[in-house]
Amino acid sequence: MKNTLNRARSFPVRKLWLTTLALGLFAAALSITPSGSANHPVLVEGNCDSPVPGTTIVTAGTCGDFDGDGRIGTAEDTDGADRIFGTIGAAIGPGTGAAAGTGANQNGRVIIVKSGRFSEVLLITGANGNVQLEAAPGVEANIDAVLQGDPAGGNNARQSSSGIIVEAPADRRVTLRNLTIRNWVTGVEVRGDSHVFIDNCRIDNNVGTGIIATGNSRLTVDHSQITATGYRVGTLGDAPRTVTPANGNGIEFQMNSSGVVANTSITGSFGVGIARFTGGSVNIFHVVFSDNRVAGTSGGVTPISF
Repeated sequence: MKNTLNRARSFPVRKLWLTTLALGLFAAALSITPSGSANHPVLVEGNCDSPVPGTTIVTAGTCGDFDGDGRIGTAEDTDGADRIFGTIGAAIGPGTGAAAGTGANQNGRVIIVKSGRFSEVLLITGANGNVQLEAAPGVEANIDAVLQGDPAGGNNARQSSSGIIVEAPADRRVTLRNLTIRNWVTGVEVRGDSHVFIDNCRIDNNVGTGIIATGNSRLTVDHSQITATGYRVGTLGDAPRTVTPANGNGIEFQMNSSGVVANTSITGSFGVGIARFTGGSVNIFHVVFSDNRVAGTSGGVTPISF
């Protein structure tokens, strides 16, 4: 009887000790401070060209103002630590001013939540992790070199550049989804050891190349459209009826780059649909080629379409 009583009394003590230990471990877990380059999502508001291009202060809730504070564009980039930005470049970066430390910091998901036109060259390095840039369903996100009536006068400079440049380490992954990329020399330029997935994007009216992969990069394009490459009318200075393509190829694989193009249409190119110059393999599945101007082999280019 005595031993039984002692065992009965010891049970609550053991139970209390185990409960205390569990609570201590839980509290310790809560006290861990996350890294400054945490993989958190950030949002990008839309914009409009009214009353004039480059407007940053609007009536609250209008013109792409997602959070209803009356600020869009660059005015939204530094107004507070709300993880809501007005330009894509600021959202991809670390954040500055009152928004310091709240950007994606080249690590995480950047979601465009209201329609707009973003006339900015974007550099994605994946310096701190994987980067995913996408428009939310139903949102028109135009990454456009041309901003009609641009007060900063940057149209010519942008039209001489690539729209999105990816140069990331080999152990990082970059995703571009639901975007329209237009009026650049090259819509998307994939460099070095980058691994890039382009999903459900429209890449059109770029004067040189729709997408170009160089170095040792790996490129996958799925459910996308590359159209009118090389047929940019009014290329620089909006000169009427001018066409000045470089190569005018829809997609180019150069150096040791390789990749896959699937469930995609490549139409209306001044050159070929897909050009593989040297190096790695290119596989295509369920790809529509139509109305691309150049057929056959020319200039060292191995065309995969006509």
